[in-house]
Amino acid sequence: MTADPYPGYAWLREHDPVCPVDDPNVPGRTWLVTRYDDVRACLADRRLGSRAPVNPDPHSPGLSNLDDPGHARLRRLVAAAFTPAAVSRLRERTARTCAHAVESFAGRGRADLVAEYTRQIPVAVVHDLLGIPEAERAPAADVLDMWYRAKFQQPRDEVKLAEMLAYVRKLVDRKRSHPGDDLPTRLIESGALTGDELEVMVMTLIGAGHITTIQFLGTTVLRLLAHPGRRAALLGGGIDWSRAVNELLRLDSPDHVAEYRYASEDMTIADARVAEGDVVLLSLASANHDPKRFPDPGVLDLTRDARPHLAFGHGAHACLGSHLVRMQTEIAITTLFGRLPDLALDIPGDEIDWGYAPTFRGPRALPVTFTPREPMTPAPPAGATDRGRAPRHRAASGLG
Repeated sequence: MTADPYPGYAWLREHDPVCPVDDPNVPGRTWLVTRYDDVRACLADRRLGSRAPVNPDPHSPGLSNLDDPGHARLRRLVAAAFTPAAVSRLRERTARTCAHAVESFAGRGRADLVAEYTRQIPVAVVHDLLGIPEAERAPAADVLDMWYRAKFQQPRDEVKLAEMLAYVRKLVDRKRSHPGDDLPTRLIESGALTGDELEVMVMTLIGAGHITTIQFLGTTVLRLLAHPGRRAALLGGGIDWSRAVNELLRLDSPDHVAEYRYASEDMTIADARVAEGDVVLLSLASANHDPKRFPDPGVLDLTRDARPHLAFGHGAHACLGSHLVRMQTEIAITTLFGRLPDLALDIPGDEIDWGYAPTFRGPRALPVTFTPREPMTPAPPAGATDRGRAPRHRAASGLG
């Protein structure tokens, strides 16, 4: 993936805002939409459905691949776990996880912040949300590798898909035998989901809960390393965190395109004639750099009111986890730079290796140097436990 795809997006917005593209993985004609107004309108247009005519996976479609009423039914079942109040209950555990991760490398004077920090935090937080104890979790690198290769890489890696499904099934089996005060237990006890739906829901929550947040934390660290003055103002309280995170999301949308949309009838988008059955790709990243909506879109302005950004989508499929992402970002950044204030990138910025094309964008590695710190003794990482009730019966607890 090119380190800077935005000049290409700019050309498309100006000359071919709804253009046909070749996608060998999708039958029929595919369109790419790049202007802000068109992308936002399409995200809310019920004529563009999210459910594929043929489901390629050997299980039920997830939240992002369903239309109403099925989508609304599943979304209602999990929405309460992602409210601001619910997310705030994860703050303390998230802070301990971030502190523990920083201490693991603070004494060395150098680290790869992707491998050792920005990849670790989202995977830990989403497993906390699901009530999975530390000892039962797959390593963060393995979790990312499974989900990317099984769900987003083309062609799909069938071996990784099998590994991912096995991991999720073991996780669900564990929650059946070790219920706790957590989302999977509540879903199981509600009886509102079939076994297949429950597995797909947990799979969706883990995937959506980490894969884009890893990219966003990486780009956020990179931006703040490059702008020490703005970083100091943010960490010193001179800039509102909510406004700053919105601008960082706008500038570096971790999800470059929304999930596929499928035209349910003939329609016109801008001047393009889209036929029934055509696939429509909505470029969130290009929309968020549209100068007609955001003046000087390539400039980082942490005081900008970027709230209309589309990094979390729009409409019925707007991201449920937006509050979770904001919370993680604030804690991860304040913890990292608070402990290691003289962090510096250890390679030229133009040598950053970017991935994971074409869906996501974030640094694959962030080698940094800093003054080594004397070790602290933080609380252990906040791996969730099944607490609040006794197991109904004994069973093997390992996820393998």
